[in-house]
Amino acid sequence: MGTSSGLLAERRLGLAIGGLFALPIGLLSGFTGVGGGEYRAPVLLALLGRVRWTIAANLFIGLSVGLFNVIFRQAWTLPVEYLGLALLLVPSSLPGAYVGARITKRLSTSVLKGLLAGLLIATGLRLILFEVRTGGSLSFDLPSIVLALVLGFALGIVSGLLGVAGGEYRIPALIFLFGVPTVFAGTISSLASIPVQLTGWLEHRKLGHGGPTTFRLGAVMGIASLIGVALGVVFLGRSTQALVTQILGVAMVLAAIRIVWDIRHPHPSEVLGTPERA
Repeated sequence: MGTSSGLLAERRLGLAIGGLFALPIGLLSGFTGVGGGEYRAPVLLALLGRVRWTIAANLFIGLSVGLFNVIFRQAWTLPVEYLGLALLLVPSSLPGAYVGARITKRLSTSVLKGLLAGLLIATGLRLILFEVRTGGSLSFDLPSIVLALVLGFALGIVSGLLGVAGGEYRIPALIFLFGVPTVFAGTISSLASIPVQLTGWLEHRKLGHGGPTTFRLGAVMGIASLIGVALGVVFLGRSTQALVTQILGVAMVLAAIRIVWDIRHPHPSEVLGTPERA
């Protein structure tokens, strides 16, 4: 897993740029519970110059962000039914993340990205424009268990394929399908994302998608994210449920715009199918 001498990520300037962008993204993650992968991706791509290296690095940083969120949000204090829901999302998400990572070399992601962007816009506008009713007790009947397992598998594929935690999709699904309050949904999402991203990152690493350069950049951005997440959780403690929901909706729409931009301006290696040496 060697490196290329022309990479900006190998220079101190590149590491500084990565840390500078990671801080506000981490703040957003701490406040809403999203992993922030959609926002880190263009920064990582500009610094690393390799699509698959970007995916691997994004998963590594997202794993760090998820761990920080779980610790700072004190996920272990969640009501037991919400902890149970988080655990239900994990078993099927692991094979999903494996499948997503394996098909990165075989699948053109433009159509998938378009569908995901459309889903983000529709859901984000729903959160912004309409009142969201949540609360009530969770019922772990057979349909709910099956729904949670299917949701986990689908989100695992998204995570492994695109290198994101999938919080922008997991959190609204928890809100609309299970009636989980927004703040709790963000915490559950962070908890459930950890094994998914770990599986995806380990598989990408096994495939040679990265090296010392991606690890150094990931470490720097992970440390900056730590500071951002801590600040975001502080702001969360002083905010209302409605404000968190509104900002989550805006974040989803912005993530969709970023995906659309990526579709219209793909990286040369995606267009030409050029190999990416790690």
